[in-house]
Amino acid sequence: MSEPRQAQSGGASSAAGAEVLAISGLVKRFAGVPALGGVDLTVRAGEVHGLLGANGCGKSTLIKTLAGVHDADEGRVAVHGQEVPMPFGADGLRTRGLSFVHQDLGLSDAATVLEHLALDHVGASGTMRRIPWEAERRRAADLLARFEVAVDPDARVDQLTPVQRAMVAIVRAVASQELHASGGERRPQLLILDEPTVFLPSADVAILFRLVDRLRQAGDAVILVSHDLDEVLEICDRVTVLRDGLNVGTREVEGLGRDELVELILGVQIGAVTRPEDGTERGSQVALSTRGLSGERVRGLDLDLHPGEVVGVTGLAGSGIEELTDLVYGVRPLHGGTVVVGGQEIAAPTPARMLRHDVVLLPADRKALGSAPRLSVLENMSLPFLRSAFRGGRLRWKALEQQAQDTCVRLHVKPADPSALFSSLSGGNQQKALLGKWLDTKPTVMLLAEPTQGVDVGARREIFRLVREAVAGGASVLCATSDYEQLVQLADRVLIFADGRVVDEIAGDAITKDALTTAIYAGAAA
Repeated sequence: MSEPRQAQSGGASSAAGAEVLAISGLVKRFAGVPALGGVDLTVRAGEVHGLLGANGCGKSTLIKTLAGVHDADEGRVAVHGQEVPMPFGADGLRTRGLSFVHQDLGLSDAATVLEHLALDHVGASGTMRRIPWEAERRRAADLLARFEVAVDPDARVDQLTPVQRAMVAIVRAVASQELHASGGERRPQLLILDEPTVFLPSADVAILFRLVDRLRQAGDAVILVSHDLDEVLEICDRVTVLRDGLNVGTREVEGLGRDELVELILGVQIGAVTRPEDGTERGSQVALSTRGLSGERVRGLDLDLHPGEVVGVTGLAGSGIEELTDLVYGVRPLHGGTVVVGGQEIAAPTPARMLRHDVVLLPADRKALGSAPRLSVLENMSLPFLRSAFRGGRLRWKALEQQAQDTCVRLHVKPADPSALFSSLSGGNQQKALLGKWLDTKPTVMLLAEPTQGVDVGARREIFRLVREAVAGGASVLCATSDYEQLVQLADRVLIFADGRVVDEIAGDAITKDALTTAIYAGAAA
């Protein structure tokens, strides 16, 4: 992960500790129902402030209100000690020193890094003029160098790695605020990062957090929205937890325990993290096997997956776990080896062939690979059933809608509305809907890649329960993840990957976070 948190005084400006943002009694209602019920929040210069809470707690509404997407109904907001009259307008608080980086980053794949930075710079003048590209290229290079982002200004966004894209988005956001800055002493800025690490591996999170720490050292403030509590406890100075549209507590991170934070989010006490005791026994048959499976990173994998078990796969970034489920499912081409399902070899696996053999995949990037965000919940959940629902030249939408509705209710998807746009659901509810869709196919094998990535602690529990219920019913599960706690709660045995190979296996009660950590780093060093 990232380097240890630095003291706020290290390199911070003289304004460190002053309130950059002060929110008091902020209320936002939709159709008379409060999404924010009177939120109080203060953010200081030179701090990283975590904003936490379960899906639907009000985090997104708060951020969209500050960004000008929604108008608040009541409350007061001050920036640098000056109250800002409401409504804020379409630009929100951007002209007051706030900048936003959302989960989708707001970058165009077809444009270059230089074009993104130049657009903001030239556009800020408000006049039509020819763009001095050489000067803009030098300015872009200077900006990237200042933030130690090793990216070619002429590179297109679709040529960048995920972490490079996130860093470019942050540099762009900070640079755009500097354009609004008035003369005289520079005032601290506030950067709001809305789940920037959801689809990043651990090594890339560490790189991104070094950039965040440089902003803190410069005296700026950062609000970090994240569901990854370990990340929050590592990088943040203080955290604020929202529940049901209210601030239920702000805490200093120093001395704050993970369990205390989880209890604050959920509003209930939790027990220790333990393996499930559901009485499930592994079957003697082999549901899925691989022999000599090889890809870009995975090399010569032999694996047997039995009914009634969860096999976890974990390792450091680059160990091969990132591509394993895609290889088995045929999303990525095999470089060698075979895949056998139910005793039948699948020649040249493809998703269609694997699905016909009752094998399903829940990919790590649900937005890009696991769903169609612009379609409705119903359309997303009906995709595997379109052929069976097509009868007499007509598609039986009523039956599909009822099935989707029943699944949403059973899995506590909120809102349980099949007509809702899929992208309007929170991350946890999207994941439950996708998992429910595949469970409805009655799979024999489930391939899960980071199944709780970007999901709140409440939704995690629901997903764990659903997976274990499927396993108790005789399904087999292969779960590739870098989340050790997830493996403690889900897995019957865990394969440790290093350099594309299995270097260790841990089973049963021996699966603990300490044991997994030790095995992973021992394997990487071997």
